[in-house]
Amino acid sequence: MPREPGEKTTAFPSKEERYLCWNSRDEFWKCIDSGGTAESCKEFRKLYEEHCPSTWVKHFDRKHKYEKFKELMKEGYEPLDNKGNS
Repeated sequence: MPREPGEKTTAFPSKEERYLCWNSRDEFWKCIDSGGTAESCKEFRKLYEEHCPSTWVKHFDRKHKYEKFKELMKEGYEPLDNKGNS
């Protein structure tokens, strides 16, 4: 579903296009979550960005980051640096 720079569309992606998007997203996050780096997973990221509308990529990235944050909070994650506060 790649678009030309500056091209706008209001059409909702078809079922097949959505499947490609979601599958590409899942493959990218599987690579990252299994210990991959941005560099080692860049081909997956490229496909993810090609198959998904940019607004979806932004949404999925934020959602993934939030889900990871929630998992850390369940484990008692302390995001603040408490050095010197003893």
